[in-house]
Amino acid sequence: MEILANYLEYICGVENVKRNEPLAQWTTFRVGGPAKYFVIVDDKSKLLKLLSALTYLEQPYFILGLGANVLASDDGFDGVVIKLNFQTIEQNDVFVYADAGAKLGAVVNYARQHGLSGLEWATGIPATVGGGVYMNCGAFGHSLSDVVVMVDMIEDGQVKTLTRDELAFGYRHSRFMEKPAVIIGAYLRLNKDEPAKIATRMQEIVEKRRRHPRQPSAGSVFKRPKDGFYVGQVIEELGLGGYTVGGAMVSPQHCNFIVNTGSATCRDILQVLYHLQDEVEKATGVLLETEIVFLGKVD
Repeated sequence: MEILANYLEYICGVENVKRNEPLAQWTTFRVGGPAKYFVIVDDKSKLLKLLSALTYLEQPYFILGLGANVLASDDGFDGVVIKLNFQTIEQNDVFVYADAGAKLGAVVNYARQHGLSGLEWATGIPATVGGGVYMNCGAFGHSLSDVVVMVDMIEDGQVKTLTRDELAFGYRHSRFMEKPAVIIGAYLRLNKDEPAKIATRMQEIVEKRRRHPRQPSAGSVFKRPKDGFYVGQVIEELGLGGYTVGGAMVSPQHCNFIVNTGSATCRDILQVLYHLQDEVEKATGVLLETEIVFLGKVD
């Protein structure tokens, strides 16, 4: 695929294109085989050209944020993994615009510095803005859809802007899960408050997050299927805390986390995940749905 390599290097620069890049280096699970091509894109115009080229060449691609909610195949990805590296954050009164490649944590801190409240709950979430919008990330009873008012995206080779009503937000869901497009930025509406008060609330969230496992993981594995159904608690009551396959283990600290104890493979994690689904369904009749996005072929 020398033609493809030439396209990638011409558009993004030779220094921004890697071949056979191990995905384990780019996911918080620390697992995953090589991506055929791994491309860092630092400009939106380059991204538009790149997507057009990949569509023309009929090449599969995957947009990767911080890799915090991704399980990459041991076999890697036979296509192009794209890492967005544009990270502008701007303010206009109570509105904040953030590029898709900006870290959500950076946006949280920017909002605090400018006396804007509404994102404190996102303190410590390892996500980019694009990844957060894609899955409508959330925590402690809040979600990104609470503050997102518009999103810029690339679809069918064109830059478009969608309003909140067009984004089909739901619990860990957005329209991007059904209608593929590439998020390039989001507009948030926040509320004015004193930076010191915002900082205090952020510190409270930090303390709550100290209860989460520190080993490599993808955060919560399963979505909450309904109000009052606490997945971690159910798994713990079934005695599955500590259940292990290879290097993958159900964290006894929080049973909705599968952690990499040091040598886990994608296959190990999947076997633990499927076992949890089977056991919970047998006990409750509920088939748990994953929050995790799969990269490459998994079985």
